[in-house]
Amino acid sequence: MAQQIQQPSVSELFQLSLTCSSKNTGQDTSGADGAVFDDGFVFNIDPTLLLDRHKLSIDHIIGEGSHSIVYDGRYEFHPVAIKAILPGRTKDASPDCKARFQREVNLLSKVKHKNIVKFLGASVEPTMVIVTELLEGGSLLKNLKRIYPMTLDYEQCLSFALEISQAMEHLHAKGFIHRDLKPSNLLLTKDKKHVKVADFGIAREEMCDGMTSEAGTYRYMAPELFSKSPLRKGAKKCYDRKADVYSFAMVLWSLVKNETPFKDRKDLMAAYAAANNMRPSLDEFPGCLVPLVKSCWEEDPKLRPEFKEITTTLTTLLRVCRSTGTIALTRIAESDEELESNTDGQSSKAKGPTSQQSMENISNRRTIKPNGLIDVKGESLSQRKTKTPKWNNIKLKCLSFFKLCFGI
Repeated sequence: MAQQIQQPSVSELFQLSLTCSSKNTGQDTSGADGAVFDDGFVFNIDPTLLLDRHKLSIDHIIGEGSHSIVYDGRYEFHPVAIKAILPGRTKDASPDCKARFQREVNLLSKVKHKNIVKFLGASVEPTMVIVTELLEGGSLLKNLKRIYPMTLDYEQCLSFALEISQAMEHLHAKGFIHRDLKPSNLLLTKDKKHVKVADFGIAREEMCDGMTSEAGTYRYMAPELFSKSPLRKGAKKCYDRKADVYSFAMVLWSLVKNETPFKDRKDLMAAYAAANNMRPSLDEFPGCLVPLVKSCWEEDPKLRPEFKEITTTLTTLLRVCRSTGTIALTRIAESDEELESNTDGQSSKAKGPTSQQSMENISNRRTIKPNGLIDVKGESLSQRKTKTPKWNNIKLKCLSFFKLCFGI
């Protein structure tokens, strides 16, 4: 019987190609500028952006996509994230794949912001890789799933939303659009206090003559990118940076609610719903954020604000939240008496459009705070524990009463 040969994993191929390629080819292929492939593609990447691939080592897979695999690893003994473009070897990649990689490298080299993942360099051969800083906090999506059905507190939501908006404002100022803004492409720092925009695989310069339709993720995709009627592959549609603003609205909704937009619909049907001007429910949503979200997911892109305006709005809301300590919005009230006292007292100081209804809605939601958990009724776990014995005594007395009445 012929012995079956097990195919090596992408990780093994990648590691093998990094360490052995020079020996196999007999020449150094580290330079990208001027390297010619059988398909005629010539990379045009500034040589100063290229890293020495021999100083790269990979450890574990930390993320996977349809076009790439992300590993944690080291470069010169410093922890990094290594994004390996599929297929494993550059010579097997299509010209379109090479062009996307080149565009992402050149874009990342031009954007530098505290809330955009830091680009360290790239390697072209034998495998196309992009090396960035390693953010050990994981993706926003994973962190939200970890605490579900709890939610982040209001101040943390505002802080994350502001940082995302500032990053997108910088990106748009450079003339680029992201086109795939979503929780899985937002990474947290190790202390989980800050967020950075990542994955620029389909980001590009904004163009007036049309760009690829249906680019991005259906649930977060702006309706102008989606076509209700069939389009030929690679068809282009006219849209602009305001598509990112719509995606931001969906991200903000997910961030506050800790839910997936259109979670009861499949991906394609979610995009179809958005194209028919349907939006996720704003029930139990903070009243002062409703106008912002509604403006960002307007059907007409021209009516959506710029990220500069969004940043200004969020900065004001966060400042008011921190300075006035609006209890009903920044944390769950621990008692009905406290909620009432703060409604009469501090709500008058708040500059934001808070209402009694929004306070009641928020006070009935589950929220997670840095200093502990709050249950659905707004009682801390320690409070609930102190109430448990008393409640048990009441139940025992009731049970004894029923036994006496019915002769059990």
